[in-house]
Amino acid sequence: MKILITCGPSFEPIDEVRRITNFSTGRLGIQLSSFFSLSGFEVICVLGSLSTVRLQNPPFKLYSFDTNDGLWDTIKGLAQEHCFKAVFHAAALCDFQVKEIVDQHGKEAMKTKIATDREYWMRIVPARKLLENFRAIFPKALLTGWKYEVSGNYETLYKKGKQQIERSGSDYCVLNGPAYGQGYGILNKQGELFHASSVENIGAFFIDKIIASS
Repeated sequence: MKILITCGPSFEPIDEVRRITNFSTGRLGIQLSSFFSLSGFEVICVLGSLSTVRLQNPPFKLYSFDTNDGLWDTIKGLAQEHCFKAVFHAAALCDFQVKEIVDQHGKEAMKTKIATDREYWMRIVPARKLLENFRAIFPKALLTGWKYEVSGNYETLYKKGKQQIERSGSDYCVLNGPAYGQGYGILNKQGELFHASSVENIGAFFIDKIIASS
């Protein structure tokens, strides 16, 4: 049985030498990939190129991505080549993309390298949510997204997790971050929440679900 896992940060270019990114390390996805692989599953992991976590000889196939669109292109290609029983979308993708950059006079900045001797205004727009397109290319897979939140509390995070499941047609949403507290919450479509104290606990929870769906 094949499992696809996305993890690590994406980036979006500002110009040819600068970029927008985040602090994701890719550690969780690498740990989850290793757990499933050592449990007998065939795992393909798609890892952000800026991830700081690397394995010398990973027990799974490893692909790399840069931008949100780059990840989407890779995933579409893998979906055509493989039949995945489960897909875990843990990648920390950029929420915004740069639409335009102008100086104080309204002149558009150079796209190669923005000059550093003046003030600029950068307009960013929301990036599309890739998870909301996953169900179309993985119609039968057990599909799980992630919701990491720094601010808010358990109630607000729970609500956002439910909204993610409803919008994307996913089966589960893993809740984590300071808004959740220690460990992880695994939320299903019925609104039930299961606590997992570690990444290994997440993997053990889903092994039963993947086998049951076979």
